[in-house]
Amino acid sequence: MSRNLIILIILWLLSLVGISFFGGPVSYGFFAVLTFIPVMSLIYLLLVLARFKIYQHVEGHEIVSDHVVPFYFTLQNEDLFAFSGVRITFYSDFSVIDGLDDSTEYELLPHAQITRQTKLICKYRGEYLVGIESVVLRDYLKLFRIRWNNREPLWVNVVPNIIELEAIKSADVDTVSDRISRNDLSRPDVTIREYIPGDDIRRINWKLTARTGKLSVREHTGEEKEGIALILDAAKKSDDPGIYLPLENRMLEAAIALTLFFKNKNIPVTVFSMRRDISEFPVDSAETFEVFYRAMAGLSFDQAADSATSYASLPGRAGVFDSRIVFIITVEVCAEALEISRQISGQGSDVVIYHVNDEPGKSGSPVEVSPHIKVVPVPVGSKLTEVL
Repeated sequence: MSRNLIILIILWLLSLVGISFFGGPVSYGFFAVLTFIPVMSLIYLLLVLARFKIYQHVEGHEIVSDHVVPFYFTLQNEDLFAFSGVRITFYSDFSVIDGLDDSTEYELLPHAQITRQTKLICKYRGEYLVGIESVVLRDYLKLFRIRWNNREPLWVNVVPNIIELEAIKSADVDTVSDRISRNDLSRPDVTIREYIPGDDIRRINWKLTARTGKLSVREHTGEEKEGIALILDAAKKSDDPGIYLPLENRMLEAAIALTLFFKNKNIPVTVFSMRRDISEFPVDSAETFEVFYRAMAGLSFDQAADSATSYASLPGRAGVFDSRIVFIITVEVCAEALEISRQISGQGSDVVIYHVNDEPGKSGSPVEVSPHIKVVPVPVGSKLTEVL
């Protein structure tokens, strides 16, 4: 309750005392005025509430998380009376408005408008509300305040940020690069065999296949494990956007950063997105990376997905056990994740599990589970260039 309203109530009570003990036109007039003032103030606020208009706009066709984009809003008065004490509040859980204070009050004269241009930063990938959340209106005498939610909220669809890594500290990628340069897939090989489901289609000998009617593939002499596999656990762990948006955003940023790093080094990557079904995204060029990025930008984490079942189905997937290094990105290092890691490492591959978390104390050093399995904490507030 405002100070002015308290004073008005005290004066109104005194006017009742005056009427009771003294009467007369002065006492009744004073009582009528004090009763009339709050009624008119409320009517005024309701008129402003009905007529007040807000326009807001974000510039650009696509908003990237953690990037600055221009943001405009206009407060408009199209009536013959002034609007007093207009204050706006902004959504702040998932976005930041630069340079504006929620405590600022505006006054709009008749047929006037106030336009502000500022900057908007969306913290996370996803679809959510930004900009003006609510409006607080105050009457001229500062008796009442009315708060109401913006009738035309601004929804945005934010895509993940692309972070370029100069190096990866959690894995030895130099040996992979050396082996890829030695095992050039474009050179002819001397050994030909029939195609087995899961074989790299780049090794198919199309001339021999056309001549014999059977799929045949080239086989390298002294063939070694090559390439990278990246497993993204895309099971949704919470219904609360305040919990799942930061986690999912960090998981996707990590997956994109790792994939881009290896693509730039000409090392083929296969990304396995684990929902109820497992989707594969082979990336070995700028074009395939763009396809992968768009898929990650639109990826919906699946609450019905069961991580344990998804991990159990990985052994039948080509590209997992024949990769030189396997990265797993997850918010939960479950027993099934560790078990599949042991199976992969038992075939001679290294496994790095990135544990994305928002828990205090989870930003420590990597934990070596075994000589070929490592768990690396990745807090949502950390810099990927420092933890990956």
